[in-house]
Amino acid sequence: MAEGLTQTQGAFDVTRLAPESAGRMVDAVNRTVANEGALKERIAIVKRGQRLTERLSIGQSEGWFRPMLGDLLRQGISIVVNDIPITDAIAADIARQTGLAADWITQQNLYITPGASQGFDPHCDPHIVVVAHLYGRKTWTIFEKTLDNPVYDADTSTIAGPNEALPVRTTVTVAPGDCFVIPRGVYHSAVALTPASVHLAIGVAGARPVDYIWAMAENAMRESHLRADLAPEAAKKEAQAFVREFAFEPVALPRFARVPAAADSNGERFTFEDVLDALPGD
Repeated sequence: MAEGLTQTQGAFDVTRLAPESAGRMVDAVNRTVANEGALKERIAIVKRGQRLTERLSIGQSEGWFRPMLGDLLRQGISIVVNDIPITDAIAADIARQTGLAADWITQQNLYITPGASQGFDPHCDPHIVVVAHLYGRKTWTIFEKTLDNPVYDADTSTIAGPNEALPVRTTVTVAPGDCFVIPRGVYHSAVALTPASVHLAIGVAGARPVDYIWAMAENAMRESHLRADLAPEAAKKEAQAFVREFAFEPVALPRFARVPAAADSNGERFTFEDVLDALPGD
């Protein structure tokens, strides 16, 4: 799928993960949450679009994640664990599942949402999102609104306005083992059903022509003669000469984080099962 996923190429079709694929994803979660000392830098918390992360104060290195989970979930607050590292095997699983290139994977975030709660307001992402559902059930609303190939920047237009009416295109309810794709730029939101839900959101993005233009501009800024004050025509000629001679290097792929060494096996290790135990009951 060299040109990326468009809105007509099987988007929103729910497929089933193979049990071994889901198992590999859970193992990646376990490797991450077992190291609570490093985990503190990956946590974000949100409620109805309001980001509350700056209110977190975690003073200890171990034994804090499970009680924090239970406390926040009881308050209707969603927890995000960013940048879950993945293996080549998981990347290959995702490629087989979606038809997207394995080396396009850019990130993998874990979302833990209490029942009847919505963590984020309607928004779109500047990359393709593969949703791999691991626990509970969640209903996703896909809106008609789209942005044309959005990118990472400070543009807040990726978030719908507070009073903006968004026509609904479709809804998708997923259960454990379900997987579907949200194309880049498509507005969406999701609500967890009782008691809670857990899923991985896997970001997928290919190399973009603008990446090369940005790289060229960054390199130009390092050249003293290109920062000099010149007459307009002279400046234009210098710029044209630089563009003609610039050697573009391929964007480095893959970009996904590799799984680090397993956490120390001494002592208790927090696992995905502990995450489930911390979820509110029916």
